Amino acid sequence: MKTKTNWKRLVSGSVLSLCGIALCFGLEAQEPKTLTTKWDPAHGPYELSDWVFTQLPIGSPLTRAFAFEKFQDPNLKDLKSNSLNAPILSPSRIGEMDRFDKDSAYVFLHSIKKKKEDEDILLSAYIPFCPSRCFFSVQSKGPNETIVPSELWESSKPRIVPIASQSEEIVLALSLFPFEGPRNIMGNPILGTVSEIQTVYLLKALRVLLFSVLELFSFVFFAFIYIRRRSDKFNLSFALLNLSMAIWYPSYEGWTQYLVDSPWTWVIFGYSLGAFLPILFYEFTIGIFQAPVGRFGRLLQFLFILLTIWPTLEFAITGGHAYFGKIAFQTFLIVLVFFYGNTLYIFYRYRRSSVLSYPWVVSGLILVAISSFYTVLSFAGFSKSQPWVNESFLGLTLLFSLALAKRYAEVFRALEKSQLKLKLLNESLESKVVERTRIIELQKAELIQKGRILEKDLSIAGKIQNALLPRELPVISNVSISYRYLPMMEVGGDLLDVLYDPKTNCLGMFIGDVTGHGVSAALLASMLKMTLGEWSKRLQDPSSLLLHIREQFEGKLDGHFITATLVTLDLNNGHALIANAGHPECLVLRKQGLVEFYRPKGVAIYEAIPTTYQTEAVELSPGDKIVLYTDGIPDSRNSNGEFFGEDRLADLFKRNSESPPETLCDFVIKGVQSFQGESHLQDDMALLVVEFLGKPE
Repeated sequence: MKTKTNWKRLVSGSVLSLCGIALCFGLEAQEPKTLTTKWDPAHGPYELSDWVFTQLPIGSPLTRAFAFEKFQDPNLKDLKSNSLNAPILSPSRIGEMDRFDKDSAYVFLHSIKKKKEDEDILLSAYIPFCPSRCFFSVQSKGPNETIVPSELWESSKPRIVPIASQSEEIVLALSLFPFEGPRNIMGNPILGTVSEIQTVYLLKALRVLLFSVLELFSFVFFAFIYIRRRSDKFNLSFALLNLSMAIWYPSYEGWTQYLVDSPWTWVIFGYSLGAFLPILFYEFTIGIFQAPVGRFGRLLQFLFILLTIWPTLEFAITGGHAYFGKIAFQTFLIVLVFFYGNTLYIFYRYRRSSVLSYPWVVSGLILVAISSFYTVLSFAGFSKSQPWVNESFLGLTLLFSLALAKRYAEVFRALEKSQLKLKLLNESLESKVVERTRIIELQKAELIQKGRILEKDLSIAGKIQNALLPRELPVISNVSISYRYLPMMEVGGDLLDVLYDPKTNCLGMFIGDVTGHGVSAALLASMLKMTLGEWSKRLQDPSSLLLHIREQFEGKLDGHFITATLVTLDLNNGHALIANAGHPECLVLRKQGLVEFYRPKGVAIYEAIPTTYQTEAVELSPGDKIVLYTDGIPDSRNSNGEFFGEDRLADLFKRNSESPPETLCDFVIKGVQSFQGESHLQDDMALLVVEFLGKPE
């Protein structure tokens, strides 16, 4: 029953105090109101759930009355002996009672009757974890009534307490000391023989040890998975959740008091860590469903962190949990309701984005959510049964492991299929590679054969093209002539020729360049050589010779075009005529080192462009030189892409203006090659130098 008013508490307390005094002194006139258990060795052990309950001041000797053989308390002599019924209450349901005076202790009384033949059987009691600390005493009833202290000091940890009395009737007294918290004892005492209570104690200890070991193993297992696969952060949350459960559960049941028998142990790990578990559970949930935290989720996390800090902070300041029990604990329950509501929303809203099997994981999460809420209610004293959050959490671990195994199995199956397809593809590729290799080898052999033929043909073409060059330069007393020809390939499109007409004592110099390289350009260059024919007939009019060439190539160039320069030098007086068809300038190198460029108007020879050509006259003095070259010389580039250019070419001629044509040609070619460095030849190069030595004698 619940006490409602202070006067009822006073009357009940007074009556129970008088009953307690009568018990201690063995008064026959006033027997205490106790509930009696008839002990039968065939039906043990017994859970003692109903006790006579009273509340006494902390300084009253009744709080430890059964620890002394005799005591006298003059302050209790004036208490009236009323016959009111004392309240009956289970120690484990203290949390259901209204808050009592913080300076009072709770005393529970229970009577045990044995048969006469069973008096010699020794009994013992299992005392559950009592955070407020408790003290257990025994009084034997009968002719030789004695008061036997079963314990010397109060303790909070779960333990076995021997009952030394062997009388037919004994009275058990359990004294709970003040604690301002939501609960004072974690279960009801259990009575039985020594072996039975040892079994009860061992089973409870093994239960806690089993779940703690399994949760520690799960922590190591999922931490290892997270280390191997850091992208799945929910594995880290689940690992930390297992670690927290492994620490919280033994603290909640009071077994960690064997390590450190201090209220700080269960305040920090039983209260604060228990309030922190939903945060890890929430992180695990949003990780599984790949859901955003959101403002509401952040608010819930903040409230849980506040409730995590509160018990430890309040206990450090006040030595109790009065405000936590009155305010924060109810707040914790309300926040927990919103938390589970938000979790259910995440289950529904993000069910399609779950990274694991949705039914398995959700079943485990709902099971843990319900059992966690039930544990909180049990902790608050609203439930008679023991909490089963660890069993449900073990179920979640199993379901999560199966879902994770299923996911990895699907990944492995997909990987095996991919590997099989890759193997088949490799085999197919290998067979194709073998076939292609055979074909390539045949093609390679064919190409080698064709290459040899082509190489032979190119060699012949090169010899033919070399035959087109002047074999012997004319020997003239007042002229020195020299030339150089370097094709980019074995054959090229550059052409030069020198013709001497003894009748008119005139020297003709021709240089041409067919666009492109290789065989096609070489063939056109050969045709150009043939087109020149007996060009001595047109030495006096170089522009007419260029028109003749254009007429001969009309309809035969096939997209190519020809640039050319034609110079006629009258050896009698040093008078020179120059005609140009889109070719680089004709260079006149004076004996004094002056360089002059001449380029009469005229476009390249191309069948689609009709044109005319102009002739320009130049007077040479003894020692002056005429230089003709193709664009392969000024357009040569080095490794930086920089052109050799006409300025460098002119400077090279200036520095070697007094050198004879043979030496000058070598200087030019070496200068260009030195400028190019390791770069390959980019175009055909042709160079023709003629020095006028003066009038004939």
